[in-house]
Amino acid sequence: MSNNNILYISLLLLFATSANGLTGRYRCVITDVPSTTMTIGWELQSGESPILFYDSKLSNGAFTSSAKKAYPKVNTFAKGMNTFFVHLRNLQPNTVYYFKVVDSQDQSKIFSFRTLPDDHKARLSIIGGGDSRNNQAARQNANKAVAKLRPHFVLFAGDMTGGDSNREWREWLDDWQLTIGNDGRMTPIVPARGNHERSDQSIYSVFNVPNEQIYYDLSFCRGLLKILTLNSMQQSSTAQQIWLEDQLKKSQQFAWRLAQYHHPVRPHTKRKSEQNYLHAKWAPLFYKYGVQLILECDSHMSKITWPVRPSNNPAEVGYDEGFVRDEKGTVYIGEGGWGAPLRNADDGKDWTLALGSFNQVKWLFLDINGIEIRTVKTESIDQVNPLSDEDRFQVPSGIDLWVIQNSNVYRIANQNMGRFSPSSAQSRLQINELSATPVDNMVHITWSSQFESARIKYKIQVSTNKVTWKTLKIIPSKGPSEAIHQYKYFDTSPKKGGKYFYRIAPINYSGKELMHHTIEFRSIGNQSIDLINLPLENSSFKLPLSLKEDARVVLSLFDIKRNLLLVQKIELNKGDHQILFNSDKLRNGSYLIEMNINGILHRKNIQLNL
Repeated sequence: MSNNNILYISLLLLFATSANGLTGRYRCVITDVPSTTMTIGWELQSGESPILFYDSKLSNGAFTSSAKKAYPKVNTFAKGMNTFFVHLRNLQPNTVYYFKVVDSQDQSKIFSFRTLPDDHKARLSIIGGGDSRNNQAARQNANKAVAKLRPHFVLFAGDMTGGDSNREWREWLDDWQLTIGNDGRMTPIVPARGNHERSDQSIYSVFNVPNEQIYYDLSFCRGLLKILTLNSMQQSSTAQQIWLEDQLKKSQQFAWRLAQYHHPVRPHTKRKSEQNYLHAKWAPLFYKYGVQLILECDSHMSKITWPVRPSNNPAEVGYDEGFVRDEKGTVYIGEGGWGAPLRNADDGKDWTLALGSFNQVKWLFLDINGIEIRTVKTESIDQVNPLSDEDRFQVPSGIDLWVIQNSNVYRIANQNMGRFSPSSAQSRLQINELSATPVDNMVHITWSSQFESARIKYKIQVSTNKVTWKTLKIIPSKGPSEAIHQYKYFDTSPKKGGKYFYRIAPINYSGKELMHHTIEFRSIGNQSIDLINLPLENSSFKLPLSLKEDARVVLSLFDIKRNLLLVQKIELNKGDHQILFNSDKLRNGSYLIEMNINGILHRKNIQLNL
């Protein structure tokens, strides 16, 4: 029997396993190159050892032997949920992928997502909004709008819940499932933080965004679009300010630069205060570097402005609250309305195009020439006929659009055509199996690569905040070749109890980064235990653990490739314990154990021996 047939039979047997396992609260998140990557998160309510199977095709509605499998590399215990994240890489652009989660007890239904195009001539459909806090019916209507309008992705500028509680987040994610189409299609989200998220960690733990400080950039369609997600809860952050200007400087060749954040610079309701710091620090940068569209939230109403630029001259014609109209300026849209209590739209400016108070989302069509902005009133979304990939740029029957000056669409022309320069097609270079594990007093960094071209080198960097990076070493590649090559590097700099990020960036002959891959490493904390060698008996071993206080303990076992094998969650009293690990996957060899003890993460290499 061929290996393919054996794999196919194993797959069928695994899919057929069904008992009491339960997964749910799925979400797709754009965290990296949108045309070739996707982050998928879900809650595992029972069972263990989840695996995600995925493929770009099905046979009679089922996976075949060609299905690939991916193991979660991130597991969070936050908001009362045991959440796993898989980061899929090396996907094909503009391609539908089907996926399914299988754990030790059950399997999910088949979902799908579509990667973004890798073409600067592409056209994108985007839904933007935020403030989904309290009014569940309105929130569900807006979620249904996502499923029916079939955008490429959603910009969500914060305030998902009202109190940031475990119950509210579970309800929010339950409602988010309404964004999934009847055919299982999921729409990825690009989230920002609002003031009702009590900490940055709320967004980071639920969506696994690229930066724990919740400001990050994403590049779309080979220079067509740069999106900057900012954190207005840290608006005075010097690091964020430096990062923002640096990103704007480096993205001048993009056709479009868009930003999203929560607090509006100039709210259009009297219930909200002016954000003078944003006016002084952010708005001038937006105008200087040609940011043409910004999504704001927080006020729970709807607004669109004319293009404006900041001004500090009250005598200037058209001046109102620090802005004047300027055809080369920035259009500000918002301000919430995904389900939070509506407020009066009672603070219009001389440069306001339109404002109103109703539940709504913004619906954008973007291409190299311009942006079309429509505002969808979501109350009657049940009357709307759903779109498909093929007709997503049609305006469906039954939709209620906001009419402004006798039109339901507002258009922005591209002001940056003179500087636009599309980036080259993506390199075939693939980086896989990036891992960082402790070895004695060092961090062992390993990765593999394939399809290396000539004169490629790898830049190894380390950071404590994902903003400032230190280059540790630049090493030559082993290519050009289509073969898989293995690389390793030992870093001696991390200190006990610290958190570090490692980045591997292939660079070309001129030093330009082609891409980068980042992994988080938390060095061993203050409570360490000696686990150098442990006996393996009948596919099990016992982990000695000594606690100085009562603790909630989460134990995760990984193999040497950082594939997650087992997870245990237990409440333990102060004292000495022997934790049993039992799995038919255990063999002689090296493993990594992560121990989350009352929120403090510890790591240790272990060696199992018969």
